[in-house]
Amino acid sequence: MVNQTPRGKRGGGHARHSSASHRHANPVTSDYDSDAPTHALLDQNAAAPAPNPALLNRTNTDLNLAVLRRHMPAIHSILSIAANAVVYTFAPATSSWERAGIEGTYFLCFLAPDAATAQDPSIAAAAAGPPRACIFVLNRRGLNNVSIDLATVGHFEVMDGIYIFRLDEGTDVLAGVKPEGDAADAAIDTTVVGIWIHTEDDETRMSNAVMVQETLRLVQTGEALVEDDAVQAQAQGQPHSQGQAQAHGQQQDYGPPAAAAQPAGRNLSVSALFGVAPNGLSG
Repeated sequence: MVNQTPRGKRGGGHARHSSASHRHANPVTSDYDSDAPTHALLDQNAAAPAPNPALLNRTNTDLNLAVLRRHMPAIHSILSIAANAVVYTFAPATSSWERAGIEGTYFLCFLAPDAATAQDPSIAAAAAGPPRACIFVLNRRGLNNVSIDLATVGHFEVMDGIYIFRLDEGTDVLAGVKPEGDAADAAIDTTVVGIWIHTEDDETRMSNAVMVQETLRLVQTGEALVEDDAVQAQAQGQPHSQGQAQAHGQQQDYGPPAAAAQPAGRNLSVSALFGVAPNGLSG
């Protein structure tokens, strides 16, 4: 009688089939949509960082001053702003104005007193020092900004809506700047700078021009300029620091300057001169 080979038990080779099943198991997939609820839950449970108290009450003026002082630390306060301005160069050969490739926000600014004056904390030397001012165009098209120190301006006029600044000999605020387009190779007069301000009406453009003219007059004559709180405190015989005067400045819309007749020997205040308060803040 032939012995039959016994059949293996059911389930034989279990280990082999088990390992095969593991090899063919579908991999676990993950994508943004499936993980989003988990990440959202983790984000909710994470403690939110405490806000910086110094940033909570920052105004547009604070932000503008912070940006300007990165380029020019001497800027003290902002007197007027225009959202968009275009800088022009003058080509004597063709007697024409050419775009300089610089466009951006226009600022008329007061500068801090010079180093010698700033060392004296008294109101007469610090707050009422000889005024310094500048025109600053923050270029949004490149890295070449334009800064015109009004102390270097020999003549200012407005012609066909363009602010024309004739600078002292040797002053070059357009170093390395070339006109755009067909006039790129044309020789330019670097002592002449034109600025066109985009405004909704000519009255606003002329009001800004008068403000430039009055500020230029202050710089050229060296008349003492103090801020309103300093004038009031001085009149009342109360001590007043420059920092306190700055702390009260707020941003606002500026209207046409108002002519002010000042008795001889009195300091000129910003509001008396322009009909507005300065909007610069210390920072």
